[in-house]
Amino acid sequence: MVSSDETVGDFGDRNPDKLNALVDYARPKVWTEDWQVREAFATKAIEESGSKLTTQNVLFLVDLQGVYLGLHAWLKDHGFPIDGGLVLSRLATFQILHAFDEIKARVVAKSNGQLLDFDDLLTRISKASAGGRVAVQPGAVYAKFKPAFELFYAPVPFDQIQWQLQKAARATGGEARVQLDLLSAGILKRRGTFERDYQFYADFVTKLRANPEYSRSHEGFFNFHVGDGGLKVFDEKEVDTRIVIRSMEALYGREADVLCIVSSDQDFLPVHAKAADFGVRSFQADLAKFAEISRVGKRIKGLGEDYLVGRFGSDWPLKLIFEASSMPGRFPAFYTLSEGEFEGLCRMHNSMNSFHIAPHRDPGGSMSISISKPA
Repeated sequence: MVSSDETVGDFGDRNPDKLNALVDYARPKVWTEDWQVREAFATKAIEESGSKLTTQNVLFLVDLQGVYLGLHAWLKDHGFPIDGGLVLSRLATFQILHAFDEIKARVVAKSNGQLLDFDDLLTRISKASAGGRVAVQPGAVYAKFKPAFELFYAPVPFDQIQWQLQKAARATGGEARVQLDLLSAGILKRRGTFERDYQFYADFVTKLRANPEYSRSHEGFFNFHVGDGGLKVFDEKEVDTRIVIRSMEALYGREADVLCIVSSDQDFLPVHAKAADFGVRSFQADLAKFAEISRVGKRIKGLGEDYLVGRFGSDWPLKLIFEASSMPGRFPAFYTLSEGEFEGLCRMHNSMNSFHIAPHRDPGGSMSISISKPA
């Protein structure tokens, strides 16, 4: 296990400049304070109605490499300028939280009316007008679903690979020299056409740790072999094993009411069977293949209601822009976007929605958007 010193809401090099009076807005307390007020009100209403409130801990064990590579390839194919791990990390977060919403809906539906979603009650309270009423069902059991995700990955040892490739390039040149040139851009290439772009993988992991739902990280190791002809083998190792071990720890320790493995690997079926023995509902989400659902493994699809389909929400580009926007004196941006990312998100939104947004640079240098609906 790897502990982290990162702070919730701290996006490192993407932290926006904030006025001192507004700095606290980026901290967990202020991220959630509106919901805390609603929670206190809803909890009191549940108590007064004779209903009960229970907690459902939802634990996500996330195999990061597939999520990163799937999103990276999709963005690159759509001409999006990837300027770091920030956008990749936010999209991965949206994917995980969408899976969380699906889990809540399925657990509640399978309870046959014995469980109600506490978040639904909070949403109705937030939408109630002044003096309005929000009904609480007497004698019901409301479930407060709490997500936590743990990250599983292997850091890429660029320095070690570079050192060995330099020796191979001096000895044989050719393929090793090509691989060495690509490595300078974070790309690992195997003989033939197979290659992977890990340039922003470490930054992607770091930015994910800024989420309040992030719990901890587990590191495997990165296996590679450089021979006379250059880099011949590379991939993560121990990651799947660590996910299985952590699953067993969570089951035996009664740490989770719901378990979700985020992975394209079909070898986790025994984990789901063991979870059932413990009375724990388990899911598997193949988020990496959100753009190629037909390529999801048959054994994963065979989980039926316990298989979660990956997706890319048409509202996510605009959500990213909103998170990077600020209103002076009221709330700051959570993070900053590069100009290329900002414009790329506008294009992405327009390709997925009927109303369009256009970026504008204000006289002071800040960016804004205008909204229109094409005829």
